[in-house]
Amino acid sequence: MNDEKDRVLKLLEEKKITAEEAARLLDAIGHSDGGNRRNRFLKVRVFDRNSDQAKVNVTLPIGLVKWGMNFMPDSAKAKIEEQEIDMKLITDALERDITGKIVDVEDDEKGQHVEVWLE
Repeated sequence: MNDEKDRVLKLLEEKKITAEEAARLLDAIGHSDGGNRRNRFLKVRVFDRNSDQAKVNVTLPIGLVKWGMNFMPDSAKAKIEEQEIDMKLITDALERDITGKIVDVEDDEKGQHVEVWLE
């Protein structure tokens, strides 16, 4: 990818393309190698229903999450499934480098909102 970026910068330097064209090309190059990039973080936020400020805000490296999931006891998996969170869906998202929100749960009993996403 660096060769492509260098070529775009060379074209800009030689005034064969405008700065705007160079920016679009560099952006396209950046997105094209994004498919090879692995997810880097799993983020979890817990909010009280009446607050915009996160009560819990945790960021974990994906490698640590995958490793930890191998040691998760069945009782913990059952508790997660009780919340209608599909662990297979999360595992698939981790393996296929999906990004974005993967869990969005309202806990009516505790008055909390939980969000989990991959970045």
